[in-house]
Amino acid sequence: MAEPVAADAGSRAPGYETTDASAAMLGKVAVAVVVLLITVFIGILILFKVLDYSLPILLDRQPHPLAETRQQASGPFLQLDPPRQKFDLQAAEDQVLTTYDWVDREQGLVRIPIDRAIAILARHDALPKSDTTTTGTQP
Repeated sequence: MAEPVAADAGSRAPGYETTDASAAMLGKVAVAVVVLLITVFIGILILFKVLDYSLPILLDRQPHPLAETRQQASGPFLQLDPPRQKFDLQAAEDQVLTTYDWVDREQGLVRIPIDRAIAILARHDALPKSDTTTTGTQP
C-alpha cells in the first residue's frame, strides 16, 4: 500500500484538489437532461396517439376463415379481472343460499334459504347437539 507523501515545507500545495466542478458544464448537463426528458415525454404522447388511432383499425377486421377450426387450449385460463370474478362468485353463492328453487321437480326436492332451513330444524329439535365433553370451562 502506498504511503502518503508529506508535502514539502517549501511547497504551498495542500495535498488535495482545490478546484470545483465547472458550473457552466453542470448547467449544460442539466439542460441536456431536461431537454431529453421533454423529448421522451413528447415521443411517448405521440406514440400513444398513433396507437390510439391505429388499434381500432387493426382490431375491426374480419376474423380469419379458419379461426373456427382452431383447437382451443386445454390448459388453465387466466383470470382477467379476479376481484370482479370473486364478486360474481359471492353473488351466485348468496343467490343459492338465500332463495327458493327446484332441485328436482319429479322427486319434489326444493332448495330453501339456509336461514329458513335452520329455523325448521330448530323447531323440530333436529339440530346436531354440540359436544360438551371437551376440556375447559365454558362461560
